Amino acid sequence: MKEVILSHDSKAMLYSVPDEVADHLEEYCMDFACRWLWQDPRGAKYLKECNGITVACYGAPDFIDYLNTYRFPGQPSALLRVLDCYGYDLPEPYAKTYPYFNF
Repeated sequence: MKEVILSHDSKAMLYSVPDEVADHLEEYCMDFACRWLWQDPRGAKYLKECNGITVACYGAPDFIDYLNTYRFPGQPSALLRVLDCYGYDLPEPYAKTYPYFNF
């Protein structure tokens, strides 16, 4: 397990995720947000109707749930701590040390 930083226009959160996810974080996040939510029937719970348009409503905790339930059930990802900063303003030790993705 490796550590990554995720956010969704909120305070950044440090998570422990499987090595494969950390090593290819952007690919996994984009697959979740751009393909799985829209194409897999199990992702329908994140889709909402808004003024006649279907929109996706999700955040970093939903991505972690997706990893734990559908992609890596034997290697549970977990929130380690909420950081006292926002994803767009990561301090130097975090920015250079951890893979990062903002949903």
